[in-house]
Amino acid sequence: MNRILLALALAVVCLAPRTAAAQNDSTPRPFEVRGDTLMPSVPDSLLPISPRSAFLRSLVLPGWGQSELGAPGRGGVYFMLEAGSLWMVLKTNQKLGEARRLETIARETGEIGPTTKLPLVRDRENQREDWITLSIFWLFFSGADAFVAAHLQDFDVHVNAVPRPGGGTELRATVPVGP
Repeated sequence: MNRILLALALAVVCLAPRTAAAQNDSTPRPFEVRGDTLMPSVPDSLLPISPRSAFLRSLVLPGWGQSELGAPGRGGVYFMLEAGSLWMVLKTNQKLGEARRLETIARETGEIGPTTKLPLVRDRENQREDWITLSIFWLFFSGADAFVAAHLQDFDVHVNAVPRPGGGTELRATVPVGP
């Protein structure tokens, strides 16, 4: 129970907004040097994060990249999927330990041979491998989603699903063209 509370507290801290509105520096600075270029000054809170940064953040903590891009709900979903998968890796590992103890007892009592593997142990090993694979999948899927979302953060498109009068649904996409 304590681990679950710790994971939830970590999610809240990591997925919370970076700064409060009162903490933003509102001192106007018309220009600043970025790299080798003199550019108009933009507050750091308005700068988009790069796709690479979003990807790496989501690899460190699934959902962090999405949260930084302004989608904390989606980030929370990825965090919970990863946390749930890792929790199942731990639980399956415990069950595998129990199965191995049963296998040792079966060997000691002569129920199975010295090299025979209990089917339960084989099944638990397969379950653990499946959960590890799923955990890795969610980690990279979260990173890929953050990477794509960072590329599309300036793309102003609106997609709506509208019910039709006779039944069914109509999808509408609005893409602004021009200045």
